Amino acid sequence: MTTKQAIQDIQKTFDINAIFAHKVFLLADKTNLLEDAARIIAEKPKPFVKWVGGKRQLLAQFRRLNLYPPEKFDIRIGRYFEPFVGGGAVFFDLLPEKGFLSDLNKELVTTYNVIRNDVEGLIASLKKHKIDKEYFLNIRAKDSKALNDLAVASRFIFLNRTCFNGLYRVNSKGGFNVPYGKYANPLICDESNLRKVSKSLQNIEVKHQDYKEVLKTAKKGDFVYFDPPYYPVSKTASFTSYTFA
Repeated sequence: MTTKQAIQDIQKTFDINAIFAHKVFLLADKTNLLEDAARIIAEKPKPFVKWVGGKRQLLAQFRRLNLYPPEKFDIRIGRYFEPFVGGGAVFFDLLPEKGFLSDLNKELVTTYNVIRNDVEGLIASLKKHKIDKEYFLNIRAKDSKALNDLAVASRFIFLNRTCFNGLYRVNSKGGFNVPYGKYANPLICDESNLRKVSKSLQNIEVKHQDYKEVLKTAKKGDFVYFDPPYYPVSKTASFTSYTFA
């Protein structure tokens, strides 16, 4: 069996995309390929936050429609760009070796970078949070601009896990204003997944920047996934505010 055939076999057997299938092939024990591939795939990270407009439920359709990766994308040398990363469902499905993620939500970008650079510190901080409405309101009232990066990331994940529907919304002054979610037992600190996410981000650059910057950097042969906020159907029946502006 050739390398190409083996990768295609992994892709078909586990219903995964070509980029991740190639990565699995490189990591797997070739003497017991499919069994070891199953082990690697089971260790795959997933998005660490809920995010409005996330594409997690559409990934299987993307694969069936051959929407990614592009046919001419060279997995070995091509670079992946995602300028509206949000919860990162597509990134975590692809898990490219070379990636550039960005978003206009500064707290979100800070959280990605803290997970990459200090996941153990973040886990320790997340374990200190309480499931309590008054505590939630106190954390929500904190000014993120006055916090260090670790505290920003810890607050961001805590609020995302405990607020109503995992929404991110701010008022005219930039203050987070989503109400308490009243969940019975929300998982604030998913240690295992956070460590997997951290590992997947080690060779990934994450920046707080406008999507137009990607247009200045990406070149022929790169793969750019654009997923901008939705165009509102009316002035009232819409949600497009993922950042303070």
